[in-house]
Amino acid sequence: MFRKLVQSALSLTLLAILIAGVALPSASAQDGSRIVMAISGEPPNLDPHINAGTPARTVRLVVYRGLFNYDKEGVASPELAESYTISEDGLTYTFVLRDAQFHNGDPVTAEDVKYSFERILNPETGATFFTQMSVIDGVTAIDEKTVEVKLSKVTAPFIDYLALPESAIVSKSWAEEHDGDLSGNPMGAGPYMFKEYVEGQRIVVEKFDNFYKEGLPVTDEIVFEFYPDETTRVNALLSGDVDLISYVPWKDIPMLQADDNLQILGGTGPFMGLIFNTNFEPFADARVREAVAYAIDRYAVINTALSGQGQPIYGMAVPQNSIAYDPQFDSYFEYDPDKAKELLAEAGYADGFSARLLSTSQYGMHEQTAVAVQAELAKIGIDLELDLPDWATRIEQNLAGDYDLLVVGTAGDVADPDYLSDYYQSGDIRLNNAPGYANARVDELLELGRTTIDPEERKAIYGELQEIVLEDSPLVFLAWRDQSYAAVKDLQGFANLPGFLSFQSGITLEEAYLAG
Repeated sequence: MFRKLVQSALSLTLLAILIAGVALPSASAQDGSRIVMAISGEPPNLDPHINAGTPARTVRLVVYRGLFNYDKEGVASPELAESYTISEDGLTYTFVLRDAQFHNGDPVTAEDVKYSFERILNPETGATFFTQMSVIDGVTAIDEKTVEVKLSKVTAPFIDYLALPESAIVSKSWAEEHDGDLSGNPMGAGPYMFKEYVEGQRIVVEKFDNFYKEGLPVTDEIVFEFYPDETTRVNALLSGDVDLISYVPWKDIPMLQADDNLQILGGTGPFMGLIFNTNFEPFADARVREAVAYAIDRYAVINTALSGQGQPIYGMAVPQNSIAYDPQFDSYFEYDPDKAKELLAEAGYADGFSARLLSTSQYGMHEQTAVAVQAELAKIGIDLELDLPDWATRIEQNLAGDYDLLVVGTAGDVADPDYLSDYYQSGDIRLNNAPGYANARVDELLELGRTTIDPEERKAIYGELQEIVLEDSPLVFLAWRDQSYAAVKDLQGFANLPGFLSFQSGITLEEAYLAG
């Protein structure tokens, strides 16, 4: 709730700036190269330490950089860090910074890194990865370009968390000059400088000539146009109004693939699933949650919501290239309505019950997943009322736990299996955890997995974890989904990051250009 209030406050601050006429630079197109990208909505917040969705991430990934970011191959690679060492006990990381500048001309220094991490660790910031970064026990600026980070415990995925867009390095002096309002005053060390924000229409960024990568960025200007309606977004590409679009609707992929002037930049990584509010009485019983898992024909979801573009999940949403992947969990469940009815009867719900399923009308894949799940669960006597607000309202209800059952379309935040902590660790309501669910052994295993370095030991830990959470089933996974961008044929250099990292593909805009 606190995070939500902070986000709202920062959004209002940005709105106030716009209303007050404190104008950002003018918006007209300039001479030189330009890419126009249609993103799936207006970013509600541009604070670099708060995840406000993929549209905001896409913009922030061209304005900011961290010590590390994920590259095209999905590897956490040095950005503002030129090199680093880890002490023998695994508790001290020493980073040497490259010669980089912020957009205002100031050098990126160790004091800026120290300030950035301390800002993330300040609860008043509302940083999305506050919990994961709380392993930081202290930050010391050794000299202008050397910074030492001490951890309270060994943390295997620490570099992965540094590679998140929400671990961006910000300018200490700029942040203090603007009273900490970085949502209304974006300024980083990334390849593009913030140029213009037209509320309800677009954000424009322009090339930063002193970016630390020689020859990048390639294109002079990028315009991010807001297209929340997916049909309008596709039509904008077909008409030539934009060069690149995100969140391509599955129904339109065959049509776009058949157009010789266009290209699909596809990938599989995100997934669709259900989260139970275990404070709602029927879903407090694991047998009822398992009944739901057995009752849903995954292909009904894939065909209804994803136009056949997906793969069913009858176990865990763990990519096959993860050290946590174990094929024995691929078919933990199966489509078996009779078994589902038996489990409901054992739990005392032989005649079924009614519940409210929260999704959204803003994204077709979410809405149609809800429609498919409603139809499937009706067959075993569970009567679902669909709650389909706009996306912003859906997020508010999600974070308030205001639902009985929730449709999610998401992916792991990091490539490391510690992403599972977001789903299963007990604690306050988050976007991706089940309200009311807590299992002490699960918490222990998540902690062990995070603090163990040896890959084989970690694999065993995550194996035991998966056995427990599949039996508990606070979440039920439904299908891997294709996650595609579409672009004009002349667009080069942009790439859809692999697996879970598709939502961070904006980082490749630094290499994007129109060849025609």
